Amino acid sequence: MSRAKTAEEVRAEFLDCLRSNISYWATREGMPEREKLEGLTFSFLTLLDGVSGMPCFDLLIRPHSDDKQFHIDEGQDYYEDGMIINDCYLHDEL
Repeated sequence: MSRAKTAEEVRAEFLDCLRSNISYWATREGMPEREKLEGLTFSFLTLLDGVSGMPCFDLLIRPHSDDKQFHIDEGQDYYEDGMIINDCYLHDEL
């Protein structure tokens, strides 16, 4: 019978995907380090974007509860709590 995956299962699956990407990019021979890092970053973003075998993950802004007023007092722009920043394909934005 089908059931929803637990948070622990999804977390483990997510981390396994990251480990796999790290191993892949670490073993690319003859590539400059910057290209490997760009490849790893791109792979990570495709994972978040939901185009590499897992569903999309939302990236939510969660500033400290004191941050907003501090930035207002300093005349600075602040981060809005709960804002989702990946309402697009981040790997395309990169």
